[in-house]
Amino acid sequence: MVGLLLVGAFATVVLAYMFTEYLLTRFDVRRRVLVGDGSPLRPILYANAVSFLVVSISSLIILYAADITVYHYAILICLCAQIVWLTQHLWIYYRDHLRLGY
Repeated sequence: MVGLLLVGAFATVVLAYMFTEYLLTRFDVRRRVLVGDGSPLRPILYANAVSFLVVSISSLIILYAADITVYHYAILICLCAQIVWLTQHLWIYYRDHLRLGY
């Protein structure tokens, strides 16, 4: 059981990172932050929220199919993984947003 949770936690972190980076690329957030085009903060928050929902719902479906009832741990792992990526993206936004001379 512990091994399954560790593998699931690692897979959740990797999946959350990949899906969040995909959404940020689709929304062209990095260019928006560097150029100052529009408001990049909203797409950053949106991409992280959507990524959290997709990863947590998919992990709940897998746990339900495997008949494992540790749903609260799965949500906690998904939330912690997404908080790491959200913190990283907010720091990049803060760091690069200050470089722009308005």
